[in-house]
Amino acid sequence: MSQDLIEALKAHLQWLRNRGGHRLDQPWADFAGMSFSRVNLHKARLPGASFDHAEIDGADFSEADLFAAHFDNARIHGANFRGADLRGAGFKNAILAEADFTGARLTGGVLFDARPGLDRMRSQTGRHAGADFSDADISGAQGVATSFKGALLAGAKLCGVDLSHADLRGVDFTGADLTGANLSGADLTAAVLTAADLTDTLTQGANLETTVGYEPDGADRLDPDLRRMIARHCTWVQTFGAKGDQANFADKDLRGFTLANLDLSAAVFKGANLTAVNMRGGSFPLCDFSGATMIGCDLTKANLRGCAFKKARLDEADLSEADVSAADILNIERKPTGRTWPANFLGASLKNIRVKGAKFDGANMIGADLTGVDMKTASTTDVRF
Repeated sequence: MSQDLIEALKAHLQWLRNRGGHRLDQPWADFAGMSFSRVNLHKARLPGASFDHAEIDGADFSEADLFAAHFDNARIHGANFRGADLRGAGFKNAILAEADFTGARLTGGVLFDARPGLDRMRSQTGRHAGADFSDADISGAQGVATSFKGALLAGAKLCGVDLSHADLRGVDFTGADLTGANLSGADLTAAVLTAADLTDTLTQGANLETTVGYEPDGADRLDPDLRRMIARHCTWVQTFGAKGDQANFADKDLRGFTLANLDLSAAVFKGANLTAVNMRGGSFPLCDFSGATMIGCDLTKANLRGCAFKKARLDEADLSEADVSAADILNIERKPTGRTWPANFLGASLKNIRVKGAKFDGANMIGADLTGVDMKTASTTDVRF
């Protein structure tokens, strides 16, 4: 890195701190092959700049003007591109490990190869390896045969994106807008498409056999606000609360929506109206359904571990094969502590619910109305009645 650039970066840092200096403003600058470690380029103006073959580790490009910049063959690790203007930027053959593109604009001609790389993977010690594009706008981007393996694209706008024959294994598209996207021939092994809008999406020849939540018309049953809330919640869960927002459906009328197969772990449903809602196969551990109306809900095979159902109404609901046992309490490292959090049905109305094959082990059912329920068909070890 030249002395002139070092001085320019110092002046930019002073400008950011309102201590004089001046904003870094170098259109079409050539930074090819340079090393940017922990460099603060927040709000820098670098349209058309070349970062080809650069080593970028922990740099901050948030809200920067990087219009038409190119990062071909760059090694990018832990960089922050949140809210950056990357329209027309190129990342061909770049390594993107733990890079954060939340809220960035990446429309027009973007070429990605988000391979973490073995050396980076070894140093990540279990942290999320793929790039984070949650809520980013990548509409119209070109990514034919490129790799997004392991990327987080929850809530991203991907209208018309061409990802044909791309490596999309394990990509999280929860709540993403894939309207008119081309996924033909793409490898979507273990990809998550829950609540994604797949209107007019091309999937010929794509590997969809092990995807989660693949419903071509599923988004038709979710209004855009609900889809965005689910996407933000997914990001919140994925990042252990560091980003996104916990979904709060308290007192909302969700009748008519389909929540089947969704992962809404620890979401809030207090007082919500979920009458006859399809929640079959969904993952709802540690959700708060206190006071909710869930009459006739289909909760077959749902994960309801550690949920709160205090004074909820679940009359006629189907909990067959549902797991309503105690949830593990995790420590700061996300490892079980050996303690558990039981499901709580204190004062709930459970008239005529179906429970064949369900697990209620350790649950609190004190004061619950179990009229017409054959609890002998369920597992009730250590249940308090």
